Amino acid sequence: MYQSIRPWLFRIDAEKAHNQIINLLHCYRHLSPVRSLICRLHQSKAAAFQWENLTFKNRVGLSAGFDKEASCFDELSDWGFGFIEVGTVTPEKVAGNPSPRIFRLPKDNALVSRTGFNNPGKDIFLKNLQQKQKGKYILGININTNHPDDEKQAQTEMADLYQAFSEYADYYTINWGSMSDEILSAVLIAILHQKQIYHKPVFLKLPADVPIDKLDEIISFAWRHHIDGFIATGPTQDRSLLIHSAETEIKQAGAGGISGLPVIHKSIEVVRYLSAHAPKEMLIIGAGGILTPLEATSMLKAGAHLVQIYSAFIYEGPGIVKRIAEACNP
Repeated sequence: MYQSIRPWLFRIDAEKAHNQIINLLHCYRHLSPVRSLICRLHQSKAAAFQWENLTFKNRVGLSAGFDKEASCFDELSDWGFGFIEVGTVTPEKVAGNPSPRIFRLPKDNALVSRTGFNNPGKDIFLKNLQQKQKGKYILGININTNHPDDEKQAQTEMADLYQAFSEYADYYTINWGSMSDEILSAVLIAILHQKQIYHKPVFLKLPADVPIDKLDEIISFAWRHHIDGFIATGPTQDRSLLIHSAETEIKQAGAGGISGLPVIHKSIEVVRYLSAHAPKEMLIIGAGGILTPLEATSMLKAGAHLVQIYSAFIYEGPGIVKRIAEACNP
């Protein structure tokens, strides 16, 4: 069914289409019989995965960026995700970059995005989190500061976000490179005090363009600061990976991070290195470039414990979640 409506969706501006889907999910929230049917249809036979005190009902999650406002994650869980990550959220509202700012490159199964951390801010985000249904799925929250260049403010803001959302979050994610290493170090020291109270794990999300020869340094940094795992990886800036799209399409899309299938080889390379060199107790979530069960199983073979998708949900439709979950079943 999704493949039949995808051409219509793809004729609409990418962000407008995304917002329409979010609005439909808000309406779907009130259709209890439909929700029950969707849950039954998308329930996979995949085994649960246990890490520390978290039980993931399957190994497939939704990456941060789809539900930036935490306004429909509970509805998204009906489609079979074992875990969902919302955000990125900052203390104060961020409007982000001017539109248009999200572009599809269908020939490469890719997205180009330069949204600029647009989000509604802590207060609205926290209100939206109250819809969480306990025990149904694992919820992660990607957090950031409004002041990445100010050490004291970054410390205060990030520690406050960690504390504020801990009733609802099962884990937190911080994007590597969103602030300098020195400020991130100070932030993680501040968060550690909250972590000793609320015991919510913290993961670092690495960009696809992270140099492999820097990973030992990052692993050491993460270990010193009690980081619990990695998400590998986020988008790339490498335009040479867009081998099927016309040059005019690429230029029209302009600047921004590239996600989707072109990222898969970079992501797998980082996952493989982390699996071989990071402490074994660290959780590794493979993300970036997973479009079908083939890429997902390749991630697991490279050493990922779990996988996250985003572009697959857009290009393949919601049915892809169950297919990947069952393919990732050991």
